[in-house]
This record gives sequence, C-alpha cells and structure tokens, in this order.
Amino acid sequence: MDMLDTEIEHLYYSEVKEKKTTASGIRGRASRLGRVGSMVMPSDRMSGKAKRDYRRPGPLITYSLFEELVPFEVFDRMKYEQHIQLLPKWRKKYGDDYICREWGLSRFGFGVILEALQN
Repeated sequence: MDMLDTEIEHLYYSEVKEKKTTASGIRGRASRLGRVGSMVMPSDRMSGKAKRDYRRPGPLITYSLFEELVPFEVFDRMKYEQHIQLLPKWRKKYGDDYICREWGLSRFGFGVILEALQN
C-alpha cells in the first residue's frame, strides 16, 4: 500500500506543478520590448488587505432601461403590459405636459392613450 500511496502522491504533485506552469502563462513571456521576466499586474503591488478588498464583490446596482422617457415610436412598439407599468411611473415623474411635448401629441391624443390603457 505504501508504494501505491507514494505513486498517487507523486502523480498528484506532478499534476499540480504542471497546472501551475501552464497557469503562469503570460507572466513568463517576453514583452514587446524584448524584456523577459514576470509580468507585474497592478494587483501585485497592493497590500494584502487592499487586495482582499479589491477582490470582494461590489454593491449590487440595479437599474431599468426604461427609467427615462423613451420616444413615442419605441413606446408604441412595446407590449400592452409594459404600457400599463411604465406610463403611470412616467406621468408621476415627468407630468402629462412634458410627455405630450416630447411625444408630439395633443392633450386629446394623450387622453385617448390613457383611456385605452385604463380599459
């Protein structure tokens, strides 16, 4: 059993060494200027604490593509469900007059759209 254990151990360590050599890849290559040596990354110059902070995931930022008012042509191509979701938000944020001006609609035309969405 000792012989088998040492063979397995030897295979394991040789595989680890091979993977490390392969993974070093770009760090041992020559630069464009002909210099040979390990490539130094910006993270290599950081302290341990700074490196851990750098690798830590940042805060989750969520946003909607439709936070801003879109042109009427884009709005017209959207599904009915999106109309129902987005138009009330935009009315609260921008107001009816601003939406009418941006979309080039009259108050009557905008009222027709609102009636269609309420039914």
